[in-house]
Amino acid sequence: MVQEYEGGLFAIYVLGGLNMNVKEIAQAVGKTERTVHNWIEKVSAKIAQVSEKVAQAKATSKPADYTIDETIAIIEQGMGKNAAAIFRANAENKPKEIDNRTDIAFISGIVAETIKQLWPLLNNQNQQGNQPVKQITENPPEMSLRNKLNQIVRDSCDRTSEPYGQAWTRLYKDICYRFEININVRSKNLGITPIEYLEQEGLLEKAIICAQELFGQ
Repeated sequence: MVQEYEGGLFAIYVLGGLNMNVKEIAQAVGKTERTVHNWIEKVSAKIAQVSEKVAQAKATSKPADYTIDETIAIIEQGMGKNAAAIFRANAENKPKEIDNRTDIAFISGIVAETIKQLWPLLNNQNQQGNQPVKQITENPPEMSLRNKLNQIVRDSCDRTSEPYGQAWTRLYKDICYRFEININVRSKNLGITPIEYLEQEGLLEKAIICAQELFGQ
């Protein structure tokens, strides 16, 4: 039997009519035999037939074969009702022409059930990922005068390898000679930085013109 999901085809083979032992169950569900043995021990406390088979297997050292109902109970004990339900549904709806052992039914059932549960989330993520990128129509904000002045000084230092502090010292001296304003002294008296003083006094535009001429921009 094949079930189709939006994500593709997943073959779901139905269970055959044959019994399964611990090794076969472990291989089918991708667990260790020790894990399956632990599931069976817990089931044996609830189902007398399973308890008898466990005792006989221990006495004879021969692996016990578990019926479909017993196998489903074991799977439910270890993997929950959802996994067990898919196995039971497959067993009850098996085509008549299939009568061979189909251990892969367990793995296929798990894959199908997992995809079925996760597909809405995956589909939603795909839809979000396929949405067209929102076109940016707004113009970027203009650079502030303070940042513009910083950019001119930094670009000059990057080109010439002049120390950053030295470049600012040259700029402040240039402003001092041009406008007769000692930026360092005045900013120190006010307890602020020189660039904060320029901003506070509305001198940033003049400082930018000086910087452009001084640093060759």
